[in-house]
Amino acid sequence: MNGQDPTSMEALYQRPGFIIRRAHQIVLALFDEEAAELGLTTTQYSVLHTLRARPGINQMGLCELIGIDRSTATMVLRLLERNGLVERRQSEKDRRRNTLMLTSAGEDLLIRAAPLSKAISERMREVLSEEELSQLSRLLGQFVQSFNHRVRNPLLPDTAAGQIPSRASPS
Repeated sequence: MNGQDPTSMEALYQRPGFIIRRAHQIVLALFDEEAAELGLTTTQYSVLHTLRARPGINQMGLCELIGIDRSTATMVLRLLERNGLVERRQSEKDRRRNTLMLTSAGEDLLIRAAPLSKAISERMREVLSEEELSQLSRLLGQFVQSFNHRVRNPLLPDTAAGQIPSRASPS
């Protein structure tokens, strides 16, 4: 890589995959610092945000919208239920299914968490300009969209009609 000794640590540190993994660790650390008093993880925040955006979704739909596996969703949902932030309700359309709803305590927590995103973005602006952050988001989005179908739990984005695309047709 760039004429470097392939056995050097710098050769590893400059690999895009390594940099992406490290950047993810840093973003998680920034979130943990900002959310410490709320006791909220990034996955819990994603679940709560999704339930606010799509009240009544089922667990499989939730997994598809945020790209997590069923076992992770089950674990997170149990904790959120125990903490009174989420509730399961029997579906009126199909009694065999449960729907997921944000409780008022869950909504309150999301309101208290709203400044987190802004605070994390401001921390990122300490080292990247607005234009650089925009470019980073665009490039990472392009990368994710191009290879999303290659992962075990592809993100299946919401459609305009509010329907969850089928797993059989990853795009």
